[in-house]
Amino acid sequence: MRAVIIAGGRARDQGWQRWVRAGDWIIGADGGAAQALAWGLVPDLVIGDMDSLPETARSILESEGCRFVTHPRAKDETDLELALQSAVREGAQEITVLGALGGRLDHTLANVLLLALPDFAGIPIRISEGEQEAILLRGGEAIRLEGMSGDLVSLLPLGGDARGVSTEGLVWALRGDTLQFGSSRGVSNEMTGTEACIRVGEGILLVVHAPAPVG
Repeated sequence: MRAVIIAGGRARDQGWQRWVRAGDWIIGADGGAAQALAWGLVPDLVIGDMDSLPETARSILESEGCRFVTHPRAKDETDLELALQSAVREGAQEITVLGALGGRLDHTLANVLLLALPDFAGIPIRISEGEQEAILLRGGEAIRLEGMSGDLVSLLPLGGDARGVSTEGLVWALRGDTLQFGSSRGVSNEMTGTEACIRVGEGILLVVHAPAPVG
């Protein structure tokens, strides 16, 4: 099962269609359910404390038969974390998150760092906005990106150094290198063709892929 979670950040109206497929299980994380409606999507599940879901949107969702799971406002998890947990419990084998970026800086950072939680290890999770995507790699994992020559690829260690980082199809190749936590060395590499491969031996590596700049 493939799940698409729509969070309550500043989701761009353009580009979301490339990430949603027929048959996807759609989850609205609180106010993200209203964004889903704006895109013409009806969530299968709405989860959160419902403090940012307009009443008009809730009425429409209820009339469409959406399932609601309501949590108290005083809770330890964000609405997105609850949505991710629910997707994993329901058996999602791949998760795409939309609307997780923009708006408050603390929310944006927290949403990205959620990918590093041990509970989500082994499940491919992508945060996407427009044409950009962010994917987390753990030690021993690899990913193959599809794009165009000139696309930007940034490699950002999380929680410590990333060791044994190797790349194929990037202008500045890495061959078992160590990327130091906090260093900007891995920022703004470029694809040389339509595919690139990134591997990490130890640690956690955030891979951010964005289209080549126009002009």
